[in-house]
Parts: sequence; structure tokens; C-alpha cells
Amino acid sequence: MKKLLHYIKPYWFWVIIVIGLTFAQVQFELALPDYMSDIVTNGIQYGGVKDNTPLALRAKEMEHLLIFSEEDEKILNNYTLIKADKEVYVSNQLVRFDEDIYVLNSEHDDLNEILLRPIVYVSLIDSGMIPDIDKDQLYDLLEMNDSLLKEVKTEIDEMIKGYEDNLEGTAILFVQNEYKAIGMNTTTIQTNYILHVGLVMLGVSLLSVLCQISSTYLSTKIAAKVAAKIRGDVFRRVETFSSAEMSHFSTSSLITRTTNDITQIQMLTQMCLRIVLMAPMMGITSIFKVMRYPNLIWLLLTAMALIALVMILMLVVAMPRFKIIQSLIDKLNNVMRELLDGMLVIRAFNSEKAEEKRFDDSNKTLSKTLLFVDRSMGIMMPFMTFLMNVLTIAIIWFAAHEIDINAMQVGDLMAFIQYTMHVMMSFMIVAMIWVMIPRTLVSAKRVFEVIDTKDIITDKDEVKMLPLENGDLVFDDVSFRYPGAEDAVLEHISFKASPKEVVAFIGSTGSGKSTLIKLIPRLYDVSEGAITYSGIDIRDVAQKDLREHIGYVPQKAVLFSGDIESNIKFGREVDNKTLNEAIDISQSRNIINEKDEGLSSKITQGGSNVSGGQKQRLSIARALAKDANIYIFDDSFSALDYATDKKLRAELSEMIKKKNATVFIVAQRISTIKNADKIIVLDSGKMAGIGRHEELLKTCEVYQEIARSQLSEEELANA
Repeated sequence: MKKLLHYIKPYWFWVIIVIGLTFAQVQFELALPDYMSDIVTNGIQYGGVKDNTPLALRAKEMEHLLIFSEEDEKILNNYTLIKADKEVYVSNQLVRFDEDIYVLNSEHDDLNEILLRPIVYVSLIDSGMIPDIDKDQLYDLLEMNDSLLKEVKTEIDEMIKGYEDNLEGTAILFVQNEYKAIGMNTTTIQTNYILHVGLVMLGVSLLSVLCQISSTYLSTKIAAKVAAKIRGDVFRRVETFSSAEMSHFSTSSLITRTTNDITQIQMLTQMCLRIVLMAPMMGITSIFKVMRYPNLIWLLLTAMALIALVMILMLVVAMPRFKIIQSLIDKLNNVMRELLDGMLVIRAFNSEKAEEKRFDDSNKTLSKTLLFVDRSMGIMMPFMTFLMNVLTIAIIWFAAHEIDINAMQVGDLMAFIQYTMHVMMSFMIVAMIWVMIPRTLVSAKRVFEVIDTKDIITDKDEVKMLPLENGDLVFDDVSFRYPGAEDAVLEHISFKASPKEVVAFIGSTGSGKSTLIKLIPRLYDVSEGAITYSGIDIRDVAQKDLREHIGYVPQKAVLFSGDIESNIKFGREVDNKTLNEAIDISQSRNIINEKDEGLSSKITQGGSNVSGGQKQRLSIARALAKDANIYIFDDSFSALDYATDKKLRAELSEMIKKKNATVFIVAQRISTIKNADKIIVLDSGKMAGIGRHEELLKTCEVYQEIARSQLSEEELANA
């Protein structure tokens, strides 16, 4: 995870912006249930009256309230007495009334707490709580008799005991009735309130959407950039691999790691920046919201405990299989790659059924594992849906009692359900992400395994520079063994190759010819001894500098998708003269002339639209187009006919002399190398002979056996 954070670090500023936008989105979304509760409770239930401080009330009702208040002066200071038969604006309504009223001043103190109990007392008395006595007469008695006032207040307090938290509703209903008595249009008040809160909700929703779009865009961009950086690092890392590192990772595995595994990392990065950030914010904030209703919170805690239990079970069951899945994807890709590469061979041997079975076995194994994991994870969604529905029913069931005793409003119930669903959804999202993280960590481990692979072949801190002109290349008692192998592939190889010389290697299959010439460009490093070029140990030279002096044609000719010209130039600046010389020497001119588009003719991936001989000639042309001092041909003439081989070698010989170059040729045919200046015969990794063709026919038994298998008696006699 630390390594992944290292890739996210350059985008820390935008990550902070995403966090800020996500936090804002959460706050906007969680404000909506409260607004909805206000519409249901204040807008619908209380007719748009949102608090218990009346904007206007009749003078006689004010007198009644003052009987029960101990802060008469403060109340009266916040109201203005308006005489009857006048017009005045109350809540933007022009009201004409027949009796004196008190109108709340534009600048006033908060009177909700002060007026709450007096309004409840008056409201209950007006409703006829004390029978057999006229209420106006009762108010007169209460105003004159303090002991009676105290007795009535005590009686009312006993009646409302246990309902203190919901006295405001009773007070608001009193205010609503007072507005009707004055002649105010309560329908207009209700409509205006609902429209006002509704417009606020629309504005909040719009802000939430804008935050969501912005944070999604930025998180997607950050995740894509992180994935691109990781993918680039993997590719650049693979480019530095020697043959030893390449043998550690299969090609199909590297492709899977570069595509599927990095895509998993990209998805997790995006989800972490969006969902993983939002879910805890949403859940924690919603928990604080539902804590306002302590009598019902136990329902939520029970549901969360059940989800946690299921999540743990899912992790125990599914997590071990995530690593298996990635390995099975590697295996399937490897089988698929082999089938595609070897399709012609499969058809030639009528092995379609056997290969189909091999592919089906890999495919079915992967499918079974994926199905098991997906089914295990699929259980969670219906379980969560069922649990959320059961929780909703339970909340309504238990909240109905709270509403019945006036301890909770219908709007509060609706808000509580929404906040509970937010908590549940947040918890579910965290659970899903928690399940995804192990799989992504497996992918990340596989990717960083490539990036963190230590190079076996490295450059020294202080490197030497090779001279521009060509010099002697010397193998000084060189031995080589593959990493981890006990036996040496090459033992005690010593020879010198000078400029303008052609040095050839021949021997039986597995004698070490290709391995030997791979030591020259440091695709492998020698285990013992040294290789020097112009008197400098090639291990003291930067690999890039060394390879700039070498033109290399591998044993398996490789062409890249593009056209003929791009394959010959291969990303280098090559002038037309050099390009044409390389084409002519490699005998590739007829390939180009046969194509309608000439040098612009398309080459498909791997050069599948050209023959083996054409592929070899174009690969040779690519090496010759490079201005090099050393040219290496690793069995690069095997697919050429004898006439083309002869012409190519003749023109190559002239080019060597003109460029003062050194050429190394690995070959199986004696006819290809018999004119070489030095022929080195290898047998089981050891030098069995060195010299010219004629000398070896006389002195080297291994060479004689090869010659007798390839040359006629007449050719042997004339040698």
C-alpha cells in the first residue's frame, strides 16, 4: 500500500480537492432528510408555522399568556400593540382586524423558550381542561389569586409530564389557530413555506450533484494517471530486463500484470478517492444524526452487527481465492498465446481436439473459481436488501409508538429512516470495498514484483566510455552458467576478433553458440573470465553505450507492427543512402518491389504477413541500417536459399571492409561460414577448435563430422 501511495503522492493537491468535494457532497446530501422532515412536520402538519413565537396575536390572548409568564416586560418589549380597525403587514400579508392585536417587532429577542410553557398552559385551558367554569372567568381568578395560579400550573405540569420534548407541537398549533383568528391566510403561509424549503432542497441537491461530478472527474483522472505511471514504470522496467529476468516472468504473466492487474489498481484508486472516502463520512455523520433518537438506535446497531458478521464470513471464504484467480488468468493467457502462435502446427497435426480440451480445462478452472467467489459475494447484496427492508419495517413499528405518545413527529420518522439507510449503505459499501482490497493487493503485489525486481546485469556507478573507432574484442578464459544452475554452459572460451574480421561459431544443437554471442551485448554477464572491447572490460561500460556499437539479429527474427520502413529504421534517424544500402545488402529489395506500397507496406504484429526468409532479411536490414562497429548474426541465414545466402555474404563482406566492422555469425550450415576469417567450433560448451575452414578440416574432429554430414566428397577433397 505504501508503494501505491508513492504513486498518488504527486497528485496530493487534487486529492485534497477531491476530499473537500466529497465532504461537501456528504453534507449536502445529509441536509436533505432534515429539509424533508421540515416540509412534512412544519409545512404539512403545522401549516408552515415553524416556531412557537407568534408573529401576531390578539391582545386578550397576550393578556392570558402574561398571567403565566414571569418575564412580562421582556415579552411586551418585543411586541407592538396595534389598535383595532387598522391594516398591518404580518408575514407579508396585509391584515385588517376587528380587535386589538400585538405584532412582533422586526428586531426581537428569541422568545421561544419564554413563551413555550405559557402558550401550552393557555392552549390547554382554552381546550376546556377545567370543566364547569368559564375560561374568561378562570383567567380573571388566576390573575387575582396566586395560589390558584400555582395550583393550576402544577395540575397542568402533571398532565404534560413525560411530553416535555414535544410541547413545541402544542404551542405551534396554538399559534396556527391564532393566525386564523386574526384573519391571516394560513394556506398561503403553508404554501410559501413548502415552496421556500423545496427550492432550498433543489439548490442543495444541485450543489451535491456538482460536487459529485467534480470529485468523480478528478478521482477518475488521478486514478488514470496513477495507472499510466505504474504501467509506464512496468514497461520501462521490463525493457531493462536481461534474459535472466525475462526467464523469471512468462510473457503472458507480464501482459496480465500490465493490463488486468494494473486495471484492478486503477479501479481501487478511483473507488478509494470516491466511495471509500464518502462512505465513512456519510456513515459517521448519519450516526450522529440518528443519535438524536436514542430509543430507536438499537435497531441500527443490531443490523450493523449482522452485516459485520456476514462480511467477515465472506472474507474468510473468498480472500484465499483472489491470488488463485490471478494465477489462473496467467495460465489461461499462456495457453491462449501458445494456441494462437502454434495454430498452423496444431492444424497440421490435427490436434485441435486436444488443444481445445487443454484450453477448456484452463477456462473451466478459472470459471469455477470466479463463480465461487462471485456467488459468495453475491449473497451479500440480497442479504443487505432483505436486512434493510426488515430494518425499515422495524423502525416504523417501534416509531409508531413514539409518534402515538407525541414523542416523535412523522417527519422525524422519515428522516430517521433515511439516515439509517445512509448508515446501512455506507456500511455495505465499506464491506464491498473491504472485499475488493485483498484482490487488488494481490494485483499490486504482482505488479510491484516486476518493478522491484533487481537487475542481475547492472552498470557500475562510474563507467568507462568506449572509443568511437572499432577495436579488438577479446574473450579471455570466459565461462558462463545460468543463474541457479550448477553446471556451466560455456567453459574457458578464449579468442580475439579484430576489425574487418568475420568470426563464425558452429557446433551441434545445445553446444552454447547463441549463449556465447549473447554475452557480447551483455544480455548475460560472464560468470568467470572477461570480455574486453578495445582493451576495456565490457562490464565497465554502460550497457546503452556498449549496445550503440552493436547491430544484432536474434535467432528468432522479430518484426513489429507498422510498415517496412519503420521496421528497418526502428526508431532511429536513418538517411536514405544508409537505408537503401541496408536493403540492398540484406537482399530485401525484391520484397519491397513486390509490394504495391513499397516501403510503406504494412507489417502485421510479429511479421505474420511475410515469410520466414523475408522476415530474416528485413531483420538483417534493420541491423545493417545501424552504424555499428560489431554485427552479430545469430543463425540469421537459416531461412535463406543458397543463392540469396551467397549474395548476402558477398555484399556483407564488402561492407565489413568499408566500415572496418567486426562480424560474428552463428550458423548451422558450413556453406554460410566457410569463408570466415575465424571459425570457432563448440562442443558441449567448450572450444573444440578454432581456425579457418581448411585448417579445421584437418585438425578438428568435431568440425570434420559436421562437414561430412553437409558436404559432398568432392567438396571435402577440394577444401
